[in-house]
Amino acid sequence: MRSLALTVCAVFSVLALSGGIFLGAFLIMSPSGGGLFPNLGAVLGLLVLGTGNLVSSICNGIYWCFGRAPRWLRMVTLAQSLPTLLFAGLLIFGMDPMS
Repeated sequence: MRSLALTVCAVFSVLALSGGIFLGAFLIMSPSGGGLFPNLGAVLGLLVLGTGNLVSSICNGIYWCFGRAPRWLRMVTLAQSLPTLLFAGLLIFGMDPMS
C-alpha cells in the first residue's frame, strides 16, 4: 500500500508539473488583444506555472517524507526550488520581475 501511495505521488507530481508548464506556456504565449483585461493570458500563465510547481513540490515532499529520496527526486527538487527562490527574492526585495 505504501509503494502504491508513493507511486501515485510521483505520477501526480509529474502530471502537475508538466501540465503547469504546458498550460502556462500556452497562456503566456497567447496573443493579448488589449481590451478590458490586457495581458491577462500572461498573468494567468504565471499563475498556472506557480500552481503546478506548488502541487508538484507538495507531492515531492510527501514522497520524500514517506520514502527514501532517490537521486532523481533530489535533482527535481533542486531544479524546482531555484527559480522559485529567485522569483520570491525579487518580490521580497521590491524589484518588479515582470518588467
